[in-house]
Amino acid sequence: MPSLLASKAIPLTQLSIAAASIGATYTLVGTFTSPLELATIVSTMDAAVIVSFDGVHDHQAVPIGNTNPSIIPLNFKANRMLMSNTSVYVKQSGVPTVGSLFISAFSADLP
Repeated sequence: MPSLLASKAIPLTQLSIAAASIGATYTLVGTFTSPLELATIVSTMDAAVIVSFDGVHDHQAVPIGNTNPSIIPLNFKANRMLMSNTSVYVKQSGVPTVGSLFISAFSADLP
């Protein structure tokens, strides 16, 4: 029976982009240089956007979040996965005019 392996969560610097900077083609939001075990995408924008992890393919739709922030957790560790050297890109699905997109992530320090 598998057991949990304790690790120390390491918060990584949050990535963000304002609605006005998001266009019809993919724009780089930023890159996490440590392997991701948990990430959270939060939108406070007035239109939907699409997130990509390669800048080519659509990976995650992010709905409107200006009245109630849209929060999408991505728990890679729970599924026994890591994402390494992850770049995050975003493009319009609708046309956001206010708000921002925030991506927070955690890595782990294994004993």
